[in-house]
Amino acid sequence: NSKPTMLAPTTTVVIDNGGHTCKVGFAGHAEPVRSMPNGIAKSKTEHKVFIADQLDACKDFSALQYRLSLERGCLVNWDVQSQVWGRAFGSEVLKISPADCRMLLSEIPLCPTAIQDTLDEMVFEHFGFHSYCTRPAPVLAALALREQQAASPPHPASLVLDAGFSACHCVPIFGGNMVNFGVRRLNIGGKIMTNHLKQVVSYRAYNVMDETHLINDIKERLCYVSLDFGAELALTRFKGKKNTLRRDFVLPDYVTHFRGRIRDPNAETAAATAAATTTAAAPVPPPRDAVMPSKKKAARESPAATEQVLSLANERICVPELLFRPSDIGVEQAGLAECVVQAVDACTLDLRESLYANIVLTGGSTRYPNFSERLQRELRALVPSDCDVGVTAAANPLNSAWRGGALFASADSFPAQTVTRAEYQEHGHSLCRRRFLA
Repeated sequence: NSKPTMLAPTTTVVIDNGGHTCKVGFAGHAEPVRSMPNGIAKSKTEHKVFIADQLDACKDFSALQYRLSLERGCLVNWDVQSQVWGRAFGSEVLKISPADCRMLLSEIPLCPTAIQDTLDEMVFEHFGFHSYCTRPAPVLAALALREQQAASPPHPASLVLDAGFSACHCVPIFGGNMVNFGVRRLNIGGKIMTNHLKQVVSYRAYNVMDETHLINDIKERLCYVSLDFGAELALTRFKGKKNTLRRDFVLPDYVTHFRGRIRDPNAETAAATAAATTTAAAPVPPPRDAVMPSKKKAARESPAATEQVLSLANERICVPELLFRPSDIGVEQAGLAECVVQAVDACTLDLRESLYANIVLTGGSTRYPNFSERLQRELRALVPSDCDVGVTAAANPLNSAWRGGALFASADSFPAQTVTRAEYQEHGHSLCRRRFLA
């Protein structure tokens, strides 16, 4: 633990503590210093434990065992979080002494008080920060969007749809504060979608239940939100080129290739055509002895024959569809569009028009192609015709909460909104709850 300093700190650390990644950096900066996995992983093949960004040095991602800091969006594995933050504050990342720094930390909306109290103890008693402050991640993301839309007049209210790793939150914002009674949560996020894809692939093709890293990569590179789910699903009945939904993913072997790749069907067709043209144009046929290897043997010896290929078709659209139809996997909750309407309807009448006109998308699960178009289309069918529906995606959905935090922590008024270590020792958790709520 660091010894407390009597001087006012000159450095403010900003942490967006997400369920999948932890973004760390300094107030006033445009980008975080590091975005690292928020957990630890154990490799069965390399017999090593990787903490946070140490995972970048891993060569074999097969059968990695993960232990994350957050479960369902709540910080519960404190020993893991301590190791992740310890690495972030150390000599290889931020290079800070916590006793000489303030901290701004993001949290989920309506975070349980017991978790907040334990967080106070971790910040002040374990790491020894000079002072700190917490804010809900959607509130910080709204600040980042205000900077993004600086050229246009500001809206009095906005609704932030934060689709993250653990869950999705629809959060009305008014006057820079969260409207608590309007918050709605959908218990589906990136983690559930990855697990669902693992189950589907394991049932139909390979057993990939231990290949979390691989399947998450496939999900992010191949899946997209369908604008006409029924019509695109019907394409999977066709075979060959008529099935435009199908894509082949070449799996890594972790010997020569450490990351999978999407096989380009057009490139393969062009290569086959070029080979046929070259053969047809040969002026002199080769001697009979030179043609001894059969075509089948040549095919077996080709590089493509040794590749393991995973074919995906309807899975590409069925996985993101869970955000709009949770009932597909037995989750008895409304989809995203209905959650937005419920959040707006919970607010007063004078806010609703502005909320519908300024819907902000943030979080990693909003990066699926066609996400904003699909959401706007479904909302248009649910919202009164005299209300405009405006859906704006954050410039960088992964870092928008961190960027908003960097702006918030660089304001002159920020120090007055923090709780110092001396105040915490005198007044305890109650002061933190009152001041952070303001």
